[in-house]
Amino acid sequence: MVILFSCDRITRKRQQVVGEAIEKISEKKDEAVDEVIPTFDSYKPDTKFNKKRFRAFFGFDPTPDVNRIYCFGDQIGIDSKFMFSFQCSTSTKTRIVAHLDLTKSEIPDNSSSGLWQKFDWWDSLKIVTINPYWSKTEHEHYRYLWFDSTKQMLYFIDFDL
Repeated sequence: MVILFSCDRITRKRQQVVGEAIEKISEKKDEAVDEVIPTFDSYKPDTKFNKKRFRAFFGFDPTPDVNRIYCFGDQIGIDSKFMFSFQCSTSTKTRIVAHLDLTKSEIPDNSSSGLWQKFDWWDSLKIVTINPYWSKTEHEHYRYLWFDSTKQMLYFIDFDL
């Protein structure tokens, strides 16, 4: 009986060690792939990749007030499109607007609506009522940011034509 108990314990320990090794290899593979093809988690918020994309697009790590970060990326073809939605404070919105050098529009601007993807986290009905912050470069690169102050939700699209 002592031998049987000892073998069972060894088997469980072996399975644990193998499982941990496979998990570490999988994480390194995911990181390596992300370096070549950035990962955007459109259906799960606050993943490590969504936080990494936040940092890349907005120039700083998500602060404690930032949560429910969803993002989408489409880089197939000659143009690209990126969408973000997250909850944040007004001060974080202001920091992003300053970092991206966006200008406040005096009227709602929905010229990008034909590019919007349908996601539960992208509130099209609300966005069309908000005056956005925006920018356009000489190379047809656009950025729009809408902030719903009642829900403290920020919506952002970055695209080129």
